[in-house]
This record gives sequence, C-alpha cells and structure tokens, in this order.
Amino acid sequence: MADICRIMRMGTEKGLWPANEADDGSTFITRTFDTLTKAVDEALELERDLSHALSWDPASTGIQEAAEAKWQDCLKLSGDILTAQVVSAEDLPMQRMSMLLHFLIESTGPEEALRFQQLFHENQELFTVEDGDCQALLQTGARQMNALVELSLAAEAQNFLPN
Repeated sequence: MADICRIMRMGTEKGLWPANEADDGSTFITRTFDTLTKAVDEALELERDLSHALSWDPASTGIQEAAEAKWQDCLKLSGDILTAQVVSAEDLPMQRMSMLLHFLIESTGPEEALRFQQLFHENQELFTVEDGDCQALLQTGARQMNALVELSLAAEAQNFLPN
C-alpha cells in the first residue's frame, strides 16, 4: 500500500505539452483539462473508498494519503490550466471550469461548495463551446462539480452523526 501514492501520482506527471496546438487540433489546455478530469475521477474514487467500511481497516491507511496526493495533483493541473495561454475559443470555458473545480477542491464546507455550484448554474453559458469533444470534457467537469458538492455535503452529514 505504501507504493500507492507514488504509483497514483505518476499518471499526472506525464503530459507536459507545448502551449500550441497538437496535430489533432487540441491545445495544451484541452489536453491538460482531459488529464485533470481523469485525476479528479481517481480522487473521487479514492474518497469513496474512504467513505466505505474499508476506511477503518489499518491495512488501508495508504488510501487517505493517496487521496490527498491525488487532490494535490488536481490542484497542480488546474493551476497549470489557469496560467496557460489561451490559443482557441474552447480554451477559455475550460479555464473557467478548471478554476471552478480548483475552488471546489479547496472549499472549506458545503455552503461554499453550494455557492460555487450556484454560480456555475447562473453562468452556464460561460461553460459551453461548440466543439463536441470539448463540450463533453466540460460536461465531465460539471458532473465532477456536482460530485464534489455531494462529497462536501456528505462530509458535513458525517460530522453531525452521533458517535
């Protein structure tokens, strides 16, 4: 289990692409956002593992460290997206979604998470593009936003349960 952190982190260390467009027309932001969505899914899976009965098992103590390392990877990837140069019309909505995911990962409670979710719904037109592949990535980001809000709500509910 001690190798989980090292193994899990290796996936996000790949993919340092130049800021210009690749042969397939994708940009650094598009490719990095795709990597970010995969990392967020992995982190959410680790969090789900922690919320199940296995979290009490001493043999699974590496899961918490792996989850924290994966969330740090997500924050790094979203930071890379936020500082990247916009080179196509699809980049800006992905930067916005990346910023939203970044803020949700760092949110301190369900009220803050719900506020970010509300801002997304109020400004949904800022998170849309015409390119079908990019829109699918943004929809994945929206699904992840909802999952992060649910995770925050569940964590608060756990804190209010009697021991």
